[in-house]
This record gives sequence, C-alpha cells and structure tokens, in this order.
Amino acid sequence: MSKFTIESWQESDVIKGKDTEASIRSAVIKKHYVGVLNGTSVTHYSLCYLPNGCATFTGIEVFSGQYQTCEGHMSLLHEGRFQNGEAKGTLSVIAGSGTEQLKTISGTAHFCAGDQSEHELHTHFSL
Repeated sequence: MSKFTIESWQESDVIKGKDTEASIRSAVIKKHYVGVLNGTSVTHYSLCYLPNGCATFTGIEVFSGQYQTCEGHMSLLHEGRFQNGEAKGTLSVIAGSGTEQLKTISGTAHFCAGDQSEHELHTHFSL
C-alpha cells in the first residue's frame, strides 16, 4: 500500500452543460506518493459531471520514482466514479510503459479518496 497527497488540481471546462445536461471537464493533478510507491506523478483526467453532482472519470497517470526498491517511470490507466463526496477508482499499468527498473511492471491498483488530505492506493503490481 502507498499513501498519496494531491499537490495540485487544475480543472477546466471542455463542454459546459445546462442545468439538466452533463458537463465535460478536464483536469491535471499532481500527486506525491510514500510507501510501496515513492515519488511523484501527473494525471490527466477527462470527467463527465452529471446534473446530480456525480461524475465518471478516465485518465492517464505518469508516475516517476520507486516501486519497492526499483526506480523508473510507468503509466497507469484510470477509471472511476465520484459520488457522495468520494472518488473511487481502479488503475491498470499500461503494458510497455515502464522504464529502467520498472520496465516489466504490470498489475492493478485501486483507491477511495474523500476530503481527507492523505489517501490510500492499494497496489497489486509485479515486476
């Protein structure tokens, strides 16, 4: 398991829906990880906000740092949902995206993030 903090979140309109329509937004998030993952990342999200306040999101995160004691970069594919003040998502390592000592990394992870300052990422990776 790793813990992460969100260092910055910049979100902007792509398509602004009316009161009864969905809105599409994009976001760039910078994170800092400690634990099994140690390092930083940048995630690019596409989000679909519904009039009821829920959202569905997809994205790609580029991580730089260490997994266990191995250093490198990897890209993770995100899919998730925001509902009742919590974002829940699953991540998959994008095959072939690992570099250096993470060249062969594969696997999945999941998170649940609310309004706390630190969030948990449960990893199921292998090298």
